Amino acid sequence: MASKRKHKSCTLKEKLEVLKRLHKGESATQLSKEFGVGKATISDWKKNRGKIEQFCTTTSEKTIEKRSKTTVSSYEKLDEALFLWFTQERQKGIPITGPLIQEKELQLNKLMDGDVSFTASCGFLDRWKKRHGIRQLTITGEKLSADNEAAVDYLEEFKCIISSYSPQQVYNADETGLNFKALPTKSLRLTVLACSNASATNKFPLMVIGKSAKPRCFKNMNMNSLPVFYRNQKKAWMDRALFKEWFDKQFVPKVKAFNKENGLPPRALLLIDNAPSHPEEMQLVCDDIKAIFLPPNVTSILQPMDQGVLQALKQNYRKMLLRSLLEDNEELTILDKLMKMNIKDVIYWVAEAWENTCKESLQKSWKNLWPELEFVQTVFPPTKENCELLQLVKRMPGCENAEEECVEEWTAVDDCGHEEYTDEDIVAAVQGKSADLDADDSEEEGDAPTDVVPHTAAASALDLALRYVEQHADATPTDVMFMRASIRWKRQYTNCY
Repeated sequence: MASKRKHKSCTLKEKLEVLKRLHKGESATQLSKEFGVGKATISDWKKNRGKIEQFCTTTSEKTIEKRSKTTVSSYEKLDEALFLWFTQERQKGIPITGPLIQEKELQLNKLMDGDVSFTASCGFLDRWKKRHGIRQLTITGEKLSADNEAAVDYLEEFKCIISSYSPQQVYNADETGLNFKALPTKSLRLTVLACSNASATNKFPLMVIGKSAKPRCFKNMNMNSLPVFYRNQKKAWMDRALFKEWFDKQFVPKVKAFNKENGLPPRALLLIDNAPSHPEEMQLVCDDIKAIFLPPNVTSILQPMDQGVLQALKQNYRKMLLRSLLEDNEELTILDKLMKMNIKDVIYWVAEAWENTCKESLQKSWKNLWPELEFVQTVFPPTKENCELLQLVKRMPGCENAEEECVEEWTAVDDCGHEEYTDEDIVAAVQGKSADLDADDSEEEGDAPTDVVPHTAAASALDLALRYVEQHADATPTDVMFMRASIRWKRQYTNCY
């Protein structure tokens, strides 16, 4: 009678090693013999690969050397809420102690109508710290803002993480606030999310978050024709529900299509900061496409989008805004033009600004994080853009003596695109709700509705535009061919109805 196989429990580190070697082509039979487990066990690990890898990326090295399972706390939602609060407080540089965390545990448990017998014991605190790889609670403000030592340490870890990925498969996404009427008397705000891969060969349409579900200027518009992925939130901030929707509906499908088109394996890695508005890494997984957090306190040093990309985007947008306001029009003052400007104008301007962000700038932004890439070079400050902006600013009434520092301040990436969460917001987020996702139908100034354009009026306007272009001294053959193509499209479109 055959002897019964002795049960062996492999650590998470060993499971991770097996999965990596499987990916490189080693046989499951050989690995099962080496690690003393059955082929069926290795098959189970392979099925749960995403879950194992995600758990290991959020857990300290010492922990995965000891743990064998990815099971979470029985107080899973409380655990998540506490970590969300902790992340937010640490980003603000607020001193955090063990007793303070225990007190917050009790408060959050009460808000969540949790177990009345929960005591927030020291044992719970220790296990919570181990699950999230928290070695120390207190960090000084200077170290918090930009931890150079942590950045250097992470570079070695990053090499291991991306060892099986090409630059085409590694992405970074980040948000920034855009004050789109940021002139003296009034400022209205949007959030913009930008995303691209390291090779700059797959640049996503921007995600834009406004307050209104469908502003009046969008009336009668086909929303799918917008050059951005538009969503709304009551305060125009990014939150977990919106980021998850973007990941599922934009990131994953577009990455899969790009990989298939370019003959790449169906894998991808999205790098994001650990902002409170981002869901847990476990929630951002689809097959072999997943997201991982950059360590706290290194985003300003390492995150590619923070290396001048978002600032350049805002500078290009500001130039378009100023040029529009400075266009010759004797009937309208600059203030009149500003009041007429609406969110649709802003969306097209910021989309064009993103379109004009060159491939080289996106590639260079990875220099700090991935210096081994062939195409990364020294990133120089965008002085040319500042100079152009300064000249435009000086043409504005009352700004004749403006200096370059004013331009830098005006175009600075002044916020990260998400608001501070209250305890109620944190509880709503981890329970799958959203305190701020209700549609806000309030109208902003300048949001005049778009009238339906009859087919005949559109055809007449295009014919007139073609004649104008043909007669213009500066028109090129390309301009004329573009107008003629537009007329053909209009005729084909009309024949469908």
